[in-house]
Order: sequence, then C-alpha cells, then structure tokens
Amino acid sequence: MEEDRVDDIKYFIRQKPKCGVTSENGTVLDHASTKTGHIVVGDNQATTEVVETYWIDCGVSRNLTLGEVWGPLPSLCPYISKEDDNTPNNDSSLPSFHEPFTVTNGVIHWNDATGYLAKSAQDTTDIWNIDLAVPCFTGECAQDWASFVTGINNSANPALYTQPKANEHKVFGCDLWVEVTGVSLPGILCNEKVDLMLVLDRSGSIGGAITDLKIAAKAFVDALTPSTDGNHVGEDSFADTGTLDIGLTDNGATVKAAIDALVSSGFTNLKEGIEIATAELGGVNDRPAIPDFMVIITDGQPNRPPDNANAEAVALAAATAAKAAGIKIFVVGVGAQVDPAYLKTIASGDDHYFAAADYANLELQLSNLAQCTQ
Repeated sequence: MEEDRVDDIKYFIRQKPKCGVTSENGTVLDHASTKTGHIVVGDNQATTEVVETYWIDCGVSRNLTLGEVWGPLPSLCPYISKEDDNTPNNDSSLPSFHEPFTVTNGVIHWNDATGYLAKSAQDTTDIWNIDLAVPCFTGECAQDWASFVTGINNSANPALYTQPKANEHKVFGCDLWVEVTGVSLPGILCNEKVDLMLVLDRSGSIGGAITDLKIAAKAFVDALTPSTDGNHVGEDSFADTGTLDIGLTDNGATVKAAIDALVSSGFTNLKEGIEIATAELGGVNDRPAIPDFMVIITDGQPNRPPDNANAEAVALAAATAAKAAGIKIFVVGVGAQVDPAYLKTIASGDDHYFAAADYANLELQLSNLAQCTQ
C-alpha cells in the first residue's frame, strides 16, 4: 500500500498435507511438533517405499519417544472450502469435496483458490470464508450423505469422501498455504512472465499509417520474446466491430502475421476490442497464476456502438470489468484526436497511459511501456 510503483498482487491459497507427531494410534497430537508436508513425485529415496506417482516429504522430526509416530496426518484438505468475498468478483472460490492436487505424468496439478488485490480498483482487502464439511466414516454415514456431498459440489463422487472406520478418532490436518505469485511494477518486463493481449485500432482514421502501426506492434512482440515457459501474446483489433485475430500463444511469428493482415477501415468500437481481449485472458489459453495484461493502441475516441457518448460509456464499463477481473490495462493514445483524460480512465491509472505524437513515434512509446523501471 505504501509503495507507489506497485498497484496489484496475485496470490493463491493452496492446501498441503500436514505432518505431525502423534501417539495412541494417531488420536493424540503434539501441537508443537507439526510441519507442512510437501508432495514429491516418484519413489521415496529415503526408504524402500515404492510409490507409483508421489509421496509426502515431512522432513525431519524431533526425537520421538516410545509410542510416538511422525508422518502425514489423515487429510482434511478435501473437506475444506474457500469462499471469497465476491467484492469485487475477481477471486476464485473452491467448494468442499475436491481433490487438493493430482499428479499426472510426473507433474503436480494443484487445485488452488486464487486471489487478486489492486489499489487502482480500490480492492485492497479480501475476506475468505474457510468452512469444513465434516467427513463421515464407513458404516456410519447418514442416509443423505450422497445428496449432502453433491449439494455442496455437484461434480464430487460421495464415495471418494467417506473415511475408513480406522480413522474415526484420529487427528486430521491440512495446511493452508498462501503464496503471492505476481506483483506489478510499471514496466511489463518487470514481471517474470505475462499473458498479454494487444488490442489494436484498425479504424479508417489510421489510413496509410497502419504500416507504421504494424511495424511498431511487431517490434513490441519481439521485445516481449514469447516462449513456451515465458511470455504468451495474443492480438485482437477493432473497427466497426472487434475480431480476435490470434489467441494467446508462445509463437511470436504467428502474432506478427496476424498484425500484418490488418486493414484500416470503418469506425471505432473500443468496447468490443476490450471485451474480446478480456475473454481471451480469462479463457482456455490463459495461465491462471500468470499476470494478465492488455495493451490498447488507438488514435481516436469510441463512436461504435452508435452514439458517441454511449460508445464511450460502454467502453469504459468494459475496461472497468476487465480491471476488476485482474487485468492490467495500458493505453497508448496516438495523435491529436484522442482524449487523454478519457483514455486514462480506460487505463489502470494515469501512469499506465502513454501518448505518441503519431504512428511513426509509436514504437518508442511501446518500448518505454515494456521496459522495467525499477
């Protein structure tokens, strides 16, 4: 909150195994001797244990006395829900009766609840409700157990969440692990990696300058150096309507080819340009733990849908929704026909608006936008 350079953070809440020292057949826990267990893929090299997919590493315990056992506690994680405050609607909830993680082909896939905070959206506090749906034990489940489970999570198989009778009196555990995955700084390349949508104005007012727009936009794609494990970039454009020209990809050449195919004509429907980018940044190609960015380049004011005042209002509403969803928006206004005051409301703050005198100077402004000014 006190750092001017930082506006927002992304984080997740992850459920991890809990390890502890227990006695009396797991019914008594030494609360001072617990640790978070970590999932390790493969066989347990510390023992002769052969595991098909993974094992839980509890680390080293204190010296044990007679009758004490050190290891993972029976897991409460599948029974714990994480419900966000929905103010605004930019966090992801997770109901009870779910698997906290899966291991497929040697890769751990975590089932996390994700959160987002942003000063620019006046979203500086998240309140999470953590609830426990108590498990039942074999032979003692109520007749409505199945409907109880599916009433909370309709995709759950009730049989998977019935505990063995042997666990009935044991101490269960689960560690909630909160981790920040992204902190925004002014330059896009301050981030380790990003998912970014270029939103390009291709209306008739651009005319022959669209060649300069293409040169600058392609240079910007090169600066981002898309790669499988790095930045992913996509591009959509708008005139009378908006079109998704290329979805988020790690292939910079295909993005530049989509940019090269643009043709200038028509009016300025900024609303659809923003909405298409927002949908792509929340769609199947988006990586949930990676910061989302939108870079809008335009040389005029919105005038579609018809009625300029309405066009500006609906474009602003689309941008507000995108920002509430955790997307950082940069805007580059080109030429003298733009209204900087209005475009700054589209952007994620005044420092996310850049002005270019014309399309010949656009490449310099995009370079400034990309650079990390620590």
